[in-house]
Amino acid sequence: MNNFPVIYEPKPERVPFWRRRPHRYVWVALVGYGALIAILMLYMSRTPIYDSAHALVLPGSGSSSNFNIDEVGTANQDTRTPFGSVEVSPLANYREIIKSRNVLLRAADLLRVHPTLLDMPRVELRERTSIMMVHTEGLSGERAQEIGWAFYEAFQAELERLRKDEVARRDDGVQQALAGYRAELERTRQAIVEFQQRSLLVSEDQMTQLMVTLSSVKEQQLTLASSARNTEDFVRQLSLDLGISPSLAGQAFALQSDAAFRGYLKELDASAMLLAEYSSRWGEQHPKVVAQSRRYDKALSSLKVRSVALVGAQVSDALQTTDLQASPERAQLFATLVDSFAKLQGIEAERQEMVRAEMTLTDRLKIYSREAAELERLQRDHSLAEAVYTSAAARLQAGKADIFASYPAVQLLSVPSMPEKPKNPSVKIAAAIGVLGFLFITFALLTLWHRSRLIALILKNS
Repeated sequence: MNNFPVIYEPKPERVPFWRRRPHRYVWVALVGYGALIAILMLYMSRTPIYDSAHALVLPGSGSSSNFNIDEVGTANQDTRTPFGSVEVSPLANYREIIKSRNVLLRAADLLRVHPTLLDMPRVELRERTSIMMVHTEGLSGERAQEIGWAFYEAFQAELERLRKDEVARRDDGVQQALAGYRAELERTRQAIVEFQQRSLLVSEDQMTQLMVTLSSVKEQQLTLASSARNTEDFVRQLSLDLGISPSLAGQAFALQSDAAFRGYLKELDASAMLLAEYSSRWGEQHPKVVAQSRRYDKALSSLKVRSVALVGAQVSDALQTTDLQASPERAQLFATLVDSFAKLQGIEAERQEMVRAEMTLTDRLKIYSREAAELERLQRDHSLAEAVYTSAAARLQAGKADIFASYPAVQLLSVPSMPEKPKNPSVKIAAAIGVLGFLFITFALLTLWHRSRLIALILKNS
């Protein structure tokens, strides 16, 4: 009989298959894969979202122009390029304007929907270009396109409002400056008016005209002086030739025009002729000679009395027996002498008047010279004020044309598109998520399955 002790070995307990280690990993994998499938199904069951895109472009160069204003100066108008500054980018500004609440409200008003039903557009800026891509989303392709057009129109309207507001604010500032320039212009103009009211000189043309007149007067004086010398020489020589002065020649014509004097002169001539005839025939005591002598004395006495009455006693002795009608040539010379003397007197009177006019004009020119300096100063101040005011006004008008200085023009490079396929949910995105999720779950389970070996390998290597 064998008395060796027997070693008892208990039988291993049976573990349910779901609690076994390989089966646990299978269950975890199934649960993970199922959750991944549920997420993908939930994603694919979302309402389709369509994305419409349109492109906007900004001009890359500026422009400039200038124009001249007669007697004022030059006005310049420059439109700077929007990309001239490295500190401020108009694309970034426009991105924020497109995403502003004002644009959203205006677009909602155009679409006649509540603003809360619209999402902000998504704006992409392309590097090293002046192009912006604007994306809008809708529940259908048509709706997404309509929303794109609404945001584009709202964006343009907002830019127009900003430009008008900038021009209005700029105008207010310029108008305030113009008010000061206008006041200075009115002050200088009023100073000129007050000076003209209290002075003889109204404009510089008066002084110019006065100098021309004074020069003409001096020239006329020289002409009259020359004419007076010539006439005076002629009168002197003719007077010597006739043996009578111009005044006596005039008195002779006065006597010859008197009818009584002419009658006495004829009587004197007739009696003298008969007295000479009778004296040659008979003696002095002859009755006819005595009678004619008395007749002659009577005519001479009457002629003297009449000449004294007409021209005076001093002149009558020289002219009482002068008969110009008897010698027409001598009468013509007397008339020429009298006419030349009268002309000489007229020339002398005109020359004296010119002398007085020269003195008057010279005195007035002295006054004008003093006043012209003051008037020139006032007009210079007025011209300067007018030039400043006109130049500022021209710059204001030129600035109104530069409405794209701060907000450059935007052109529609491509119209809002009509998407045919929805943006979300995307089969490609779902497939990528499914593949990545499957790989992640599988890799995680494999890592947990071999964690002991991995830990031992790490500890061995360390």
